Amino acid sequence: MKKKNNNIQKLLPVLLGVVLAILIVTGIFRRCSEDGGSRIVSEFVRPSGDTLSVAIEMSPLSYFLSNDTAQGYDYDMLRDISSRHNVPMVFHPFTRLDDALNGLENGKYDLVAASLPATTALKERFRLTEPVYLDKQVLVQRRDTSTGSPAITSQEQLLKDTLWIAEGSPFITRLQNMSKELGDTIHVISEKDYSPEHLAILTALGEVKQAVVNEEVARRIAKDYPVLDISTPISFNQFQTWAVAPRDSVLADSLDSWLKAFKETPAYTQLRAKYISH
Repeated sequence: MKKKNNNIQKLLPVLLGVVLAILIVTGIFRRCSEDGGSRIVSEFVRPSGDTLSVAIEMSPLSYFLSNDTAQGYDYDMLRDISSRHNVPMVFHPFTRLDDALNGLENGKYDLVAASLPATTALKERFRLTEPVYLDKQVLVQRRDTSTGSPAITSQEQLLKDTLWIAEGSPFITRLQNMSKELGDTIHVISEKDYSPEHLAILTALGEVKQAVVNEEVARRIAKDYPVLDISTPISFNQFQTWAVAPRDSVLADSLDSWLKAFKETPAYTQLRAKYISH
């Protein structure tokens, strides 16, 4: 364990450098207006007036860059809503969910768009929107190099084992409940310096034994890292939502209305076909 933690620390500057590079590239978009007045910023500036401050997760699903073009399921959906309803938005990409949720609580952001399962713990803390899509949590592990099979094929095999998750992840609630259901301990390490995407990549590199990641994100990473197995479910399908501060019921009601209307459009069907596997 000590050796792996040391290796992780060695990789930290590299991964942080990648994130920094991405953020620098996103800075190109600071001066560019987009549909509906939405734009991306690489440093925080609280917008004034009716402009929404949106913290958006940097991941292979929510928001990413492809050939210097910003895209992603949550990002594309919010841009469409911004354009349709003439609601300017400023996007603040993040990798640490805990920071984004804390920023939502203290008024830094109006909305957090990320892979957020509609758990009881999150509902007690924030106002969650109309569901954005369905997803579940899966175990990300390496395949055996000789057999091509995963070491763990059932949740029961995780007893007394160790799992990695990102610090502040809502997955902790499911893992705690799973330990109770199985009647024994599952050790969980919460990594403050890594996103779920980073943990999945570290698993592929053999620096982390196994991690828990949303299936839609895990699918995209597994395409680039065939050594990964993501076939063992950790949870049932859950509604994935966005989070709004409890005090902002007007925004929450508006988002629910906009999301329901958007789901009736051909644009939503095309968006799902592009990003969601089921």
